[in-house]
Amino acid sequence: ISVPLFAHHGGATLYNDRILTLKGTVKAWLWSNPHCLLTLDVKGEDGKVVEWIAETQAPSSIYPSGYRKDSFKPGDVVTIIVQPTKSDRPNGRLAKAVLADGTTLGSAPGEGRGGRGAGAPADY
Repeated sequence: ISVPLFAHHGGATLYNDRILTLKGTVKAWLWSNPHCLLTLDVKGEDGKVVEWIAETQAPSSIYPSGYRKDSFKPGDVVTIIVQPTKSDRPNGRLAKAVLADGTTLGSAPGEGRGGRGAGAPADY
């Protein structure tokens, strides 16, 4: 007998009390289940470029917050807010994105749940 499993991995690997604002150039945007991934080249204060990977929910979950399959294209310059992982590797949960034209997608932790707040802790 099999029983449906309703659990999903949580945010235990994330710093729930920390957010980072990163500005960089899009390398890739994977619009896919079970999670969408944004890969971004971010230049650090030391001048070195670091590849960041920001993960968010499935397309159906982030769609109400404005995210679309074509939201990000390679070469776009965007600003993102992420909750970094405790491993201190350059990855984390995408909480908010601001496109070059000023369009905002999602909402960062603590900003309320206006558009469902895709990627914010309460959605995970």
